[in-house]
Amino acid sequence: LIYFLALKPPIKAVTTTSQSQGQSSSSSQSSASAQASLITTAFERGVENWLGIECIYNKYGGNATLSAVDNIYTIAYNYIYDYEETSNTTYLIVYPIVQYQYLASHYSGCAVSESDQDLVNAVMGALSNINTMAYTLNIPGNLLGTPLFIVFNKVNNVTYVLAGASPYVFNAINYALRGNITVLTYQGQELGYGFRANSTQVSFIHEFITSGLGIGNPNANITVIELLDPECPYCAIFQVMYGRSLEAMVNSGYVYYVIQYFPTHVLGYGCSSPTIAPMLGSICQG
Repeated sequence: LIYFLALKPPIKAVTTTSQSQGQSSSSSQSSASAQASLITTAFERGVENWLGIECIYNKYGGNATLSAVDNIYTIAYNYIYDYEETSNTTYLIVYPIVQYQYLASHYSGCAVSESDQDLVNAVMGALSNINTMAYTLNIPGNLLGTPLFIVFNKVNNVTYVLAGASPYVFNAINYALRGNITVLTYQGQELGYGFRANSTQVSFIHEFITSGLGIGNPNANITVIELLDPECPYCAIFQVMYGRSLEAMVNSGYVYYVIQYFPTHVLGYGCSSPTIAPMLGSICQG
């Protein structure tokens, strides 16, 4: 199982509590059922948001994909801010639904609707993909979270792995260009590190790039792969704070940008759902 660095906001599991005298237990059960249904919907819309992004990429191209990502993360950021101000966990549950409504209204051809089993399969397949990546590139578990960046210089094979919503991805780009290999730390915490990829790793990175959503100049020396979850709050923070700077590099042809799916936060909804959790199996027990 993958250890997720990204912390999940506190989605409270539905529990049964004793009722005070005179209080209606049926009303409480109805409220609990409604919350469980909402959490299930958050998982469904959350995965469909990723499938919607894939659809937008295939139907409308890279620029439309960047715009869609910007907007859904802005939605998430605003709802997360409201949660921080109020401690009302409903804000954390509903924003995947609002994101989906945005995508469906602006890209009607990509209003994806899949069965729960297909959505679970999409998550399981993505996690298997991430496990393969982590094994091949020897990425330690403490860096496996979202957003996760892989910066690759195809000229010298210098590769950086960087986790978290920080501007250090730009340091990694500069180091890779110069051929420097170092460890990136902030206040004593390791955020990432560089290494020179061997032939097996280079081959895998090229395959990983090809299988993702590539945007910009594929001939650029530097490729930045971002592994993200549309429901990841830290991805939203990165996008709001630093996304425009990265996109400027992409639009100028300086960087080739590739998006891959790493479902982390969406598992918080799935594992809190009485119908989805059994389908996810051991993932919810890790």
